[in-house]
Amino acid sequence: MKEGSLPDLRAIVELNADGIVVVDAAGRIRFLNPAAAALFGRAEDELLGEELGFPVAAGAGTEVEIVRRGGELVHAELRVARVRWEDEDASLVALRDVTDRRRAERAERERFRAEAAREEAEAAARKIAFLADAGAILGSSLDYRATLSRVARLAVPFLADYCVVYVQGDDGEIPQVAAAHVDPAGDALLARLAETYRVDPANPLTPVPQVLRGGRPLLVARVPADAAERLTPEGPPREIFRALGPASYMVVPLAAHERTFGALALATSVSGRRYGEEDLSLAEELARRAATAVENARLFEQAQAANRAKSEFLAMMSHEIRTPINAIVGYTDLLLMGLSGPVTEAQEGQLERIRVSGRHLIGLVDQVLDYARIESGTLRVERRTASVAEAVETALTVLQPQAAARGVELSASLDGCAGLRYLGDPHRVDQVLVNLLSNAIKFTEPGGSTRLACAARDDGPPAGEGRAGRWVCLSVEDTGVGIAPEEAE
Repeated sequence: MKEGSLPDLRAIVELNADGIVVVDAAGRIRFLNPAAAALFGRAEDELLGEELGFPVAAGAGTEVEIVRRGGELVHAELRVARVRWEDEDASLVALRDVTDRRRAERAERERFRAEAAREEAEAAARKIAFLADAGAILGSSLDYRATLSRVARLAVPFLADYCVVYVQGDDGEIPQVAAAHVDPAGDALLARLAETYRVDPANPLTPVPQVLRGGRPLLVARVPADAAERLTPEGPPREIFRALGPASYMVVPLAAHERTFGALALATSVSGRRYGEEDLSLAEELARRAATAVENARLFEQAQAANRAKSEFLAMMSHEIRTPINAIVGYTDLLLMGLSGPVTEAQEGQLERIRVSGRHLIGLVDQVLDYARIESGTLRVERRTASVAEAVETALTVLQPQAAARGVELSASLDGCAGLRYLGDPHRVDQVLVNLLSNAIKFTEPGGSTRLACAARDDGPPAGEGRAGRWVCLSVEDTGVGIAPEEAE
């Protein structure tokens, strides 16, 4: 080194903003500038003669951590060069404080992580909201076709650019039963596809039959260039497939009660989106909810069909039963009229009971039909005038044999009701009276009594439309076991 060069070098080093440390061959500090002392957080004289504490290999820089007195951590970039110092081999170590840069980088990483976590949480919230809305929409209808159509519309555009629903028929065919596209022009393409193309159940390359056979979903992240040739026959179907331009697609099974009955095909096109495993998982959940809704709609339709069959059976049965009963009542009327010869007073009483009981039996047949009418919401209640005394007499005539057989005294009190007429449905009034009296007789011990009382009152139910005026109150009393007080209400 030339004379005068060392002081110049020291001056340059001492003024350098980076920390400069000269380390001898034993790794001890022989010199350091003020910037280095500040970096270590100690005085220069404290550090001279101390070991540097870092490996000092010449070459590219590396990053080290310096723990200052008090525990503060400083990040420094370290570079080493071989030099002669005071006629000895030494290493010149340059230390650049990069703590602020590292803090900024760490803050940026944290920001990116927080942003990613926020986006992930928002995406999860959107998926939860989507599935909740899907469940509500799918559960709001029990119409089979409407439910299938809603499945397709639900998927677009949240999960797909277009969606097609397939359902396998009993004949093995797999028709397209619903479809939706993000673009109205795409809807027209899907409609044409339904008209011109039928999925070949025997083609092992076709995705839908593949999913129906295995019951497992299929994901194609990138549709190959020759997909149209491999998946569709020549002609309109292939042209439509190309026009739809699928970029990525998924096919998920529609299954209920361990039976796969259809498939949901979802595809991206104009959006350029590529499907991944998370998309497949969401599609499977949508398909699971859709399959449940479709199965419920199917079961509802089956129940409706069964109910219609039951109503038809009841109507036919009532007609068949009514015919012989009407004959019994008709011939009884002829006998009472004396057309077949005179009848004794005792015979007349017995024939009268046959006639009343026959008419009651017809009423029972009508009652069976009433249940069907109630279920279908078609039960009608008449509103006309009728005799109170006739209603009471009919009930007593029908149930007198039952009371006599059980040894129960059956009586009626018409005080205050003689000659009264009421406004209502005579058939329903007869039904109610017979049911009440029959129940009272059934739960009255032999030797007891059952009594039907009648009274005219002004304090009927709360007044309302058509309820003004006096009321007829018919009540049944018996000496039976009654109802426990805690169960009476």
